[in-house]
Amino acid sequence: MLTPVHLTLVDGPTPELVSGLADVLVDCVHGGASVGFLAPLSVKQAREWWTAALTSRDTLTWAARADDGAVLGCVRLQLGTPANGRHRAEVSKLLVHRRARGAGIATTLMGHAEAEAARRRRTLLLLDTQTGSPAERLYARHGWSVVGIIDDYAALPDGRLAATTIMTKRLGGHQR
Repeated sequence: MLTPVHLTLVDGPTPELVSGLADVLVDCVHGGASVGFLAPLSVKQAREWWTAALTSRDTLTWAARADDGAVLGCVRLQLGTPANGRHRAEVSKLLVHRRARGAGIATTLMGHAEAEAARRRRTLLLLDTQTGSPAERLYARHGWSVVGIIDDYAALPDGRLAATTIMTKRLGGHQR
């Protein structure tokens, strides 16, 4: 187990952080994760994506780091919504490097994203994930509910189409 892990709220792209996040993204894509990219994903492409993504004012990103500063994982909380949707946020890019899996990093990252969403008075979170993936099982264990499944929604890194599960979670005890 890799401990301790330090979480930091990313405050813009720095070369070191972009490099670490790119390494995690490339590792996840090359490991088969359906996270919006096709293989082979180059480190250059991943760095360019993170450099642009980290400038978004409406999205918060947390990085999980080892004691030596190596980036082990990340999660994003997208807050930008229309006026009638300011009660919700979307969770994206929950990524953990394969060498760091099983250490509770994904759970820690999700806990921080959910706590920040609640602090910002978001009462509904949503996300999408590959149907049948380990990520889907992780979310279900942490109280996320399946809204539906869309067949052939996204391409896997190898180009094959796969189903995507849409999930939600209510925060702050607010239930319908």
